[in-house]
Amino acid sequence: MKIKFITPILFIISFFLLFGSSFAAEMGIISPEQTVTIYAGQNNFLGILIKNNLGVTDTFYITAWPSYWISFPKYWTTLSPGEVENVTLILDPPKDAEEGTIIYTIKITWIDSNVTESKRIFFDIVRPTNVFISDVQLNKQTFKPGETLNIKPIITSIDKKNTNNVYVNTKILKDENIIQKFEDVISIQPLSTETLSNDFNIKITNPPGDYLVNVVLTNQLNKILDEKTITFNILPIEKIDQVKKTENHFLYSNVEITITNNGNSKETNFYVTESLPLMSKNFFYPEIEPASKEEKENRVVYSWLIHELSPADSITIKYQLRFYNVVLISCVLVIAIVWIIWLFFRPTLKKSYTGLLTRDSEIKMSLYLKNKGRSILKNITVVDFVPPIAAVIKKFDTIEPKTKRKTNGTELIWKINQLKPGEERILTYRIKPIIEVIGELKLPKAYITYSTKKGKQKRVVSKTITVTGKVK
Repeated sequence: MKIKFITPILFIISFFLLFGSSFAAEMGIISPEQTVTIYAGQNNFLGILIKNNLGVTDTFYITAWPSYWISFPKYWTTLSPGEVENVTLILDPPKDAEEGTIIYTIKITWIDSNVTESKRIFFDIVRPTNVFISDVQLNKQTFKPGETLNIKPIITSIDKKNTNNVYVNTKILKDENIIQKFEDVISIQPLSTETLSNDFNIKITNPPGDYLVNVVLTNQLNKILDEKTITFNILPIEKIDQVKKTENHFLYSNVEITITNNGNSKETNFYVTESLPLMSKNFFYPEIEPASKEEKENRVVYSWLIHELSPADSITIKYQLRFYNVVLISCVLVIAIVWIIWLFFRPTLKKSYTGLLTRDSEIKMSLYLKNKGRSILKNITVVDFVPPIAAVIKKFDTIEPKTKRKTNGTELIWKINQLKPGEERILTYRIKPIIEVIGELKLPKAYITYSTKKGKQKRVVSKTITVTGKVK
């Protein structure tokens, strides 16, 4: 009985040992070759073909041991019977990894079938260079205009014997444009580290946004040994400053408003305003007309539209407050007032007559003189003139004048010592035509001269009068 029981068990075990080994041999990892060359300091990509030989759809899970330096972008997938999947393996040994061979065991596990398979892969690590950029350090990541960016490339040599002469080229880039460039040459000793330092002053002309710091290490043959790129950011700053300058002159004022973009970004479509007393609008003369004008609360507000202002750029708005018109009107008013006052307070001389200008009749001429001022008039001389067609009758009702016969007529002169304020005098004389006058006859103007309180000589003239003769 025991022999009968053991025999089937041995048969079953033999079956699984035989056919199980054959089953495992048909599944799983098809590639790659067992030895692969990889490079230190680089991402090394390797494709591994996985085939489902189970006869049923199943999901596999892939792992590696040891786990350092190695990763899989996709760790698992589901395959139908006979389907093949190319799984990518990434191996990233550090730049200072020792050269030699490292063995990784790649293992796949079929989850539903609970079947596993593994394969060893030998990786030969090769160093492309013994001098490399181990780090690039910045004093900080974000900056404002006026601050300083400090860049420290750290160069490491793992060469055990030789001193290496290398070149370090550092570039600051914005949108693929080189903003600043630094070049350094160093001799690095075996198994040592060199730290460089370069400063970049952030200006308002540097636009905000992300920047790149690209460090390239080359040898004397200009072969690139290593390269590293990091980023930093310049913050946006909005700062518009206005400076107003006023120059006052006798009849006008010049005003300049200078607008400067002291930020680091371009400003567009903004307004500059100027508020003035409402009465100033009559004297306002801008060099560039404002976009708008608004009157409110006894003031007038002018607004200029600035379409674009780049960092560090300035624009100047100029206008004048001209007072010519005010001064001119004021002068006219003052002159008019003075003239009116002068007319009102100056001495007056009025010339008039009575009678008809005929050959057989006399005409009485009257000169009315009055001091309308506030001071005494002295050394007054009154002068009148009679044309030759008339004769002066030697009969006077008031002060008798001194007469002078001239070829063009008769001159009458009266002398008065003084005339007090408000005092008046009437001087009369008579004339008689020598010939018959038909129509009208214009008589000459009379005038007076006098001395003011300050001794100035002045003159006042009467109006011309017309005497009517016979009607033809």
